[in-house]
Amino acid sequence: MSMPPPPQNPPNFQPPGYQPYGGPQTQQGNSGISVAGMVLSLVGIIPCFWALQVPGLLGLIFGFVGLGQTKEGGRKGRGMAIAAVAIGAVLLLICVAFWIAIAVDKDHCLEFGTSNICRD
Repeated sequence: MSMPPPPQNPPNFQPPGYQPYGGPQTQQGNSGISVAGMVLSLVGIIPCFWALQVPGLLGLIFGFVGLGQTKEGGRKGRGMAIAAVAIGAVLLLICVAFWIAIAVDKDHCLEFGTSNICRD
């Protein structure tokens, strides 16, 4: 009685746990700066930040840095960086318009504690 032949391995067989040479290359993920810029720009939409737009300004800055990081195509997240720049710029323009409207309103009084500053 003859023994069956041992099982044959496929041509590109690699033992489990080993990556074959020239195997799948991992792509780098999203740019963290782009994600941070997008999050900060979206936080600036919250009404408590409308008078002083610090998150919008930071989102704008981080968006420009994220655009620089994603320029060569090595990282993903260029769309988030563009959105961060756009939203941050709009929020800053609205904030500036808000403060200009307050400054030119002759009936508006600024209240500091118990004292009021009104223009005549």
